[in-house]
Formats: sequence, C-alpha cells, structure tokens
Amino acid sequence: MENGKDIYFAPVLIPTLCRSKHFIRLMESLKRNTWAKYTDVYVGLDYPPAEKYRQGWQEICDYVDHGDFSCFAKFVVFKRDENYGSARNSSHLIEYAYEHYPCWIRTDDDVEFSPNFLEFEDKCLWEYRNDPDVMFVSGYSYPVKWTANEGATCFKQNFTLSAWGLGFWASKKNIYSSYIKSGEMLKDAGTVVKEKYYERMIDSCFRDYFASALSYGSQTSLFLICSDVALRAYLACQDKYCITPMISKVRNYGFDGTGEYCTAIETNGEHALDFNYSTQEIDTSETFDFRPDDSLQYMEVNKQALNAFDYRSGEDMKPARHNFQLIKRYGLTLAKVIHGVETFLENKLHVYKS
Repeated sequence: MENGKDIYFAPVLIPTLCRSKHFIRLMESLKRNTWAKYTDVYVGLDYPPAEKYRQGWQEICDYVDHGDFSCFAKFVVFKRDENYGSARNSSHLIEYAYEHYPCWIRTDDDVEFSPNFLEFEDKCLWEYRNDPDVMFVSGYSYPVKWTANEGATCFKQNFTLSAWGLGFWASKKNIYSSYIKSGEMLKDAGTVVKEKYYERMIDSCFRDYFASALSYGSQTSLFLICSDVALRAYLACQDKYCITPMISKVRNYGFDGTGEYCTAIETNGEHALDFNYSTQEIDTSETFDFRPDDSLQYMEVNKQALNAFDYRSGEDMKPARHNFQLIKRYGLTLAKVIHGVETFLENKLHVYKS
C-alpha cells in the first residue's frame, strides 16, 4: 500500500555474465533505493562461453553467494549451467516475470541507480497501467534540457527510450512484441512513409529503421527482437508513448568497450557519440514526487533538443535516406526489388575487386 491505495511493486530483472565491477555497482545502488524493501530482484547469471570471461563471472558468483541482500523483498539468482547468450538470458527473465507479475523493470548490468529509481518506476507503472497509449517507463533520461510544464518531474513522449532501466506491463507485452518479432514493423515502412510517421523519429531512429526497412534478414536482427532500438521505432510507427523523468534516474558506465553493443567512448564531448555517460548528473533525491506533464505541447521542442544531442552525420544517414527515397518514390514492394538488385550488384563488384 502507498498513500492508502494499491500499487505495483515491479521486480527488477538483471541479465549479466562477467562485468563484475559494473554489476556490483548496480546492485549496491539498488540496495540504497528507499523502495528496495518492496522489490523482488531476479538476476540471470549466464555461464561463461570462454575462459576469458571466467574471472569476472566467478567474482559475480562470489558476490551473489556471500553478499547481504536482505534489503530486498526477494533476491533470486538464476545461474545458467550453459551459455545462453545475452538475448536468451534476458528473454528467460522476461518470460518468468510475464508469468508471475503484472509488470517488471528490465535493465542492463552496467548502470547505477538514483535512490528513488524504484519509486519512480513503481508510481509510473501504477498510474499508467490502464492507459493503452503508454507502453513503457524509462528510468534513463538523456542529458538534455527538457521543456515541460512548471513543476513537472516526468513527461510523456514518443521519440525515445533506453534499456537502461525500462519498465514494462505484462498486459501490453504481446501488443508490441508480436508487431516487432513478426517483422510487421519493418513491413509497415510504406505506411510509415506515406503517413509521415517518420516525422516522429529523431535522426538516429530514422537511420536505424530505414537502413533496415528493405532487408529483413540477419542485418535487421535488432528489429526482430524487442531491443530498445526496435522499441524506439515502435513508438513512432504506432504512435505510442513512454514516460521519462526530467532528471535521469540512471547513470550508464557501459561505454568502456566491455559491452556487447556499446562501443568505447573516451572523450567528453557534447553529443551522443562522444559524451561521457559515466559522469552524467542523476537524481540524488531519496523520494519521488509524481508530477507528470502529459500535455504533449512540448513534444516537438524536446524531440529537436534530443536530435541536436544525438547528432548523426550526412554520411551516416546516407543509406537510410536512400532507402527512404526508394520507398517514397516506388512504394515498398518495388523498392525492395530495386534494393535487392543494388545489393547484388554491389556484392558482385566487391568480389570482382577482391
């Protein structure tokens, strides 16, 4: 009970393997959360696929075997006896949560949480549980000066989210999951162009989506699983929303070259590709006052602010813009044929040159 009414206390799902320093930092920050006592925590500890991962894996084993986790309502570790790989390891946790809970929080293992992260997630997951247009609650917020109604502590938007502490509802899972995993989202590229849904995307999302829109094979694997790359595009394609805090509840340390997807960033620039995420300011308050801005009146202002931060060069955008123009001019079916011919000729030329 919270303030005399029921509320969801979402479990936290943490897939991990060997990044012991990151994982321990995450767990210690989660312990400091004021709502840790209400929270069940599930760790999916994968088995090392090679000897080089064993030391870090063993350090995590020692930590979870001998650490004190009594601050949580429940602490469970699924130790894999074979290597699952990151996707299967994460999926197993989600399937378990789907069967046992009305909602959950999934996070990468390389983050640090604010003391009010759990309270933020739980309050938002409760408040928007019956809203069919709000699909996710993102604990991470980019280092952008957001515009919102005075006093707002979070806002609704449809152009970004992050896997660094993301809240889900079981009742809404199949809606986005089937749309993405079936490939339907990519097959909707013609509609996305015709109806101008792409205008909801920031440039990096536009690049990821349209670079993959004409090829559904292994090149588009991130669009056939529910990664944050796919979920970000889903928001635009289906006009759905995510709740985001004005000040981030999460700091990321994963841009050190240790992760599967994030590359190493060694500079202290002002844009997404050179920003030092490990120094980002996050909320230090122990409590969260739920004061949302659901008005959407600043949507375009905030989208452009994030677009300026998450800048992509013209050269980087070139393949996506080419595919976009093909779809716009010829329609999706003929554009796929043209793209296939272009790809075939490029491969033949590459073989000839080599």
